[in-house]
Amino acid sequence: MEAREECIVLLDNGSLRPEAVFSLRAIARNLERVLGEKVHPVSLLHSSKIPAEKLNGLQAETWRRFLINQLEEGVSRFRVVPLFFGPSSAIADYLPKVTSEILASLGIADASVQVAKTLLDPASKGEETVARILEELLIQKVNTVGPRDCGVVLVDHGSPLEVVARCRDRVAESLRSRLEGRVAGVIAASMERREGDEYDFNEPLLESALSMALEKSWKRIVLSYLFFSPGRHAGEGGDIDQIVANSEFVSNGGVVLSAPLVGQSPLLIELLAERFANSLD
Repeated sequence: MEAREECIVLLDNGSLRPEAVFSLRAIARNLERVLGEKVHPVSLLHSSKIPAEKLNGLQAETWRRFLINQLEEGVSRFRVVPLFFGPSSAIADYLPKVTSEILASLGIADASVQVAKTLLDPASKGEETVARILEELLIQKVNTVGPRDCGVVLVDHGSPLEVVARCRDRVAESLRSRLEGRVAGVIAASMERREGDEYDFNEPLLESALSMALEKSWKRIVLSYLFFSPGRHAGEGGDIDQIVANSEFVSNGGVVLSAPLVGQSPLLIELLAERFANSLD
């Protein structure tokens, strides 16, 4: 790559699961087709620990090592498209901190690292598009059950930042409007949270949301995931599956169906391309 060219990066948080890396690579390839430019799939953390033999012989890239390698090859301009729903501390704090450390250690003062907005951001409307993605992923499951006793639980990881939780809540409100008359209701929930009253904005937790569904006499739930890829939390055998399996809702005969993850939606590529285009301004 010549020094004048810009390096485009699709950046996720990272995972120790090979399935997450394969998902990131697939999303990057699809974004590449839309942009007509090379898109590098890179993780902020973790993924480089996965043995290459589990990744078809191709080692996963993490931001620190990737940035150093590219800078040493003469690349000086980078545009990062975050595969993040909200402006988490990983994007707002950790990414710029690591980037500054690397530039300082290499004595580079003229490199440019531009970061596009996350999919959900207080200053950039995106909840309607994300809700539309979730609706299309849900619709096949929703149409197989009756609206009176079937509800939707929208679950994300949970965050120590209230702004991230509020982004999720806005998506839930939009999804609630889009599904009105087709489901009994929509509950937004967090998979986990930190201790302390100051993190109550994450409530209800998923296990509490499932108990709420039982109190509402829902017989079926469709889980809608604010997760892009299968990993330790979402996907078969993940933490969310364990929470569901151990819930009162299931032990009382309730049925829980799962919508596909957001990374499988072609509409996601459109939104990522939009975030890229907006960042050029």
